[in-house]
Amino acid sequence: MAHYPPPQSQQHQYPPAPHYGGQPQPYYQPQQQQHQWGLQPQPQQQYFSPQGQPMTGVMPPAYDGSVNPETGLPTKFNPKPKYNDLWALLLFLVQLAAFVVLSYFAISRVKDNNDTRGPGNKPALGFLTLPGLITLFISIGVGAVFSILYFFVTQAFPRQVIKVTFAMSIILYLAVAVYYLYRQLWLPGIIGAIFGVIYATMWWFWRSRIPFASVMLSTVTSISKAYPATFVLSFLGLFLQIAYSIYFMTTIAGTFDLYYDTTTNSIPTKLQVLIVFCFFSFYWTSQVLENIVHTTICGVFATFYFMKGSPQGMTKSPTAESFKRACTTSIGSICFGSLIIAIIQTLRAIANMARGDGDGIMQFIACLIDCLLACLQGLAEYVNKYAFAQVAIYGKPYIRAAKDTWHILQDRGVEQIINDNLIGNVWGMAAILGGVLSGLASYLYLRFADPSFNINGQFTVIIVVMGFVMGLQIVFTVGTVIDSGVVATFVCLAEDPAALARTKPELFERIRATWPAVVQGVHY
Repeated sequence: MAHYPPPQSQQHQYPPAPHYGGQPQPYYQPQQQQHQWGLQPQPQQQYFSPQGQPMTGVMPPAYDGSVNPETGLPTKFNPKPKYNDLWALLLFLVQLAAFVVLSYFAISRVKDNNDTRGPGNKPALGFLTLPGLITLFISIGVGAVFSILYFFVTQAFPRQVIKVTFAMSIILYLAVAVYYLYRQLWLPGIIGAIFGVIYATMWWFWRSRIPFASVMLSTVTSISKAYPATFVLSFLGLFLQIAYSIYFMTTIAGTFDLYYDTTTNSIPTKLQVLIVFCFFSFYWTSQVLENIVHTTICGVFATFYFMKGSPQGMTKSPTAESFKRACTTSIGSICFGSLIIAIIQTLRAIANMARGDGDGIMQFIACLIDCLLACLQGLAEYVNKYAFAQVAIYGKPYIRAAKDTWHILQDRGVEQIINDNLIGNVWGMAAILGGVLSGLASYLYLRFADPSFNINGQFTVIIVVMGFVMGLQIVFTVGTVIDSGVVATFVCLAEDPAALARTKPELFERIRATWPAVVQGVHY
């Protein structure tokens, strides 16, 4: 590959490029980075596809070569990103302001109630003493150490980790089925057995995709290790979610106290409307916080994909720059996509309330509606995950990003879902194991240290459960970075595989060797 990339010169003729299966190689116009990444267009050159082995029945990466005459950049790129979907941002700010105003009066009510509560009525919070906090820090420490160790093991042995975690999933489902059947709980036992058989069948048909998933997992972990700020951002998002959840629960409690009709012991219509609004606001804000993190991380991996190894080179602070885009030009699109999920979640909450208050027929109808909404929510969340990657990479408005995502899903089909499941299962099983280890560490401390606040064991279950949840969340938070990186890389590879061939030919060859068809661009 002496001529890859072509030398910087004034000559316009290059030696013939290597052939795939004896066919002449097309040249590709360089896809310089748009102002979305704060870069200026570079002088145009001609790039040839990288050297490689013959590809039986598969053409090299397709790129139509259409260029914007004003910028010299590919037409599908957005050279001048602007604030998209501003109406969604304004609507989000309005509902957030309304929630803050409501929370002021609600939290004031909670504070007044606490001030007038007698000493004997205060909740027992003995586990929040120093020994109790030590147990929580132990849980956090065990979860963090396990996440770090698991991360490096995943990077070093991706194929083995994928195989082991998938086998553990099958064993877990079958073990649950055996336990429930032994207890003569037939329905959950049969369901567990069905899922175990389904996972075993999936393993048999998905084995051929393990090499590609291994390359993706190894690549993404290596990139994320080079940019640790992505993990810092992910944990910051977790802490904000926890803080906002506490804020929400306090507001709900105060709102209930503020408007509950004590004379008739009933919930008036006004309170019902406010509770629905509070849940809607909580869902929407939580989705926005989560998707800002996801969009930022996608932007970091896209920056690496297009710029690492290019004439422009990497930017100085890819995480900070991607976060800035997510909070400025892309925030409206994030609010738009998050609104769709928030509406579905709110409707599910209403259905659950109706299921609890209605008669048999109403409960059945509410259960059916909740099931349908759950399926719709899962589909919308899956599309959003890839749509926000489009928003982060190309600065697209949400509707266009969702349409392009649907084209990718149609073009890649079940292969993309297989890739997601193989890699997602790695961190799903890790999160369960991390939670178990954190909970076990908390229990061992209580067992051997025997702190004074837990002499009778009254807080053992609470602290062990909290330890499990903390360990689970810590591993999930690390897995969020990996998941977002896989999504961004998959989108970039689907949209423009030729860019990877130009900037990182060795990685391109590894991917092409495991799944030749994936190096063909998506056909719109």
